[in-house]
Amino acid sequence: MTQVEALARYAARAKFDDLSVESRKQLPVHILDSLGCCIAALGAGPVQACREQIAEFGGTGPSTLIGGGKANPIYAAFWHTALVRYVDFMDNFLAQHETCHTADNFGVALTIADYVGGTGRDLMLGVALGYTVQSRFVDHANFMTRGFDHTAQLAFSHNAAAGRLLGLSEQQIGHAIAMAAVSDASFAVVRAKPLSQWKGLASAQSALGAMNTLFLARRGVEGPLQVIEGPLGIDHLLGMKIDIDWDKQGYDGVTESTIKKYNSMIHTQSAVHCMVELARQKGLDPNKIVSIEAEVFQLAFDFAGGGLYGVDKVIRTKEQADHSLPYLLSVALIDGDVTPAQFKPDRIAKPDVQALLKKVSARPNHEFTAQYPRKMPAKITVRFQDGTVIEHEVQDYPGLASRPFTWEESVEKFDGLVVGRIDAGLSREIKDAVLSLESIQVRDLLKLLSYAKAPGGEVGDAGRSLSRKETA
Repeated sequence: MTQVEALARYAARAKFDDLSVESRKQLPVHILDSLGCCIAALGAGPVQACREQIAEFGGTGPSTLIGGGKANPIYAAFWHTALVRYVDFMDNFLAQHETCHTADNFGVALTIADYVGGTGRDLMLGVALGYTVQSRFVDHANFMTRGFDHTAQLAFSHNAAAGRLLGLSEQQIGHAIAMAAVSDASFAVVRAKPLSQWKGLASAQSALGAMNTLFLARRGVEGPLQVIEGPLGIDHLLGMKIDIDWDKQGYDGVTESTIKKYNSMIHTQSAVHCMVELARQKGLDPNKIVSIEAEVFQLAFDFAGGGLYGVDKVIRTKEQADHSLPYLLSVALIDGDVTPAQFKPDRIAKPDVQALLKKVSARPNHEFTAQYPRKMPAKITVRFQDGTVIEHEVQDYPGLASRPFTWEESVEKFDGLVVGRIDAGLSREIKDAVLSLESIQVRDLLKLLSYAKAPGGEVGDAGRSLSRKETA
């Protein structure tokens, strides 16, 4: 049995009852977090381009879209994955040398659960499957260190989850995975500086390809099941043997996933948290600062501090800013937080943050690297014109898997993300529906979500949405 066939068997046998008590507790938290990210992305330039593409080519199929409208399920999955990813505020899985955005699986699970007329339990199972499969490929293989992007593993996780929800056979799921995996691998250079808008859309492209192969597999099309261990397969490309014992895997990947407290790339979360705490405690005056030095673990330095993936010398766009430690630490000090508001073009361009970021430097700390990912240490040293030196160090941040978000914390984050896009009544109904996922239909949740609008559009009206009684 090939790795793909073993994975397909693992996916096909999954049942809601296989989910642990902790998974069932955490899934609504992560799903609400994902929905907040989706709603916050409505109206963003590249996201709007995706919406126009769907309107022209996606048809008027059966799938309801967040933000309104209909499409076929292939383009609906593309849309929902673009939404959850673009703001870059969604959850992650952290391994020693690799990472992935587990919420990249949410849009596919949501779309297919709706397409099959599924329940909230089906959605929870699909999310659990997708999260777990992608995470296992992250901690058992070295995709990114061999030049592949972490969206490459979505070929496996998208179709494992979607194939199960669609009710495909083991054989069909295996072929769907194989066709997607052999065709839709992406490259880690998408993370290299200077960052482009495609960084926020690459996972949506993976969803588009995976859903195409999913429905082809349902029609009987077969793929190369030896895509991993076969001649010139993935094992060959990675220079290692991927050997995941799927018979021994549970379905609890969500309990290992980390939610972002701040709207910055995952490896910068503790450094940003360190700066926010320091600024709140000391009331720092940015005009009197000579330098800011950040000590972080190696991956944080590589992705955002000027290491392996380079450095953006000029910060002008959201994509550059949310992967730049100098910008993130500067705006955190000045504004006291890092949310989508800190990535508006006029905020990025302001002289205060542009002047301060030039005083920020970062370096890797080997002791911090040794503690990662169990802990995420960071240390900030601020030097002032009068010779004063202030230091602050943290070991983690709220949202790390060892310090998971509560439902209340997820609600607070959701409320901040959806302001101006849905009214208070609709917001309450969406939160109630997610909290009651085990007893609702996915189509009812999506009907609520269809009323969300981009800023400047008509804000969703709770009077047109379902009553709480109808969603139960």
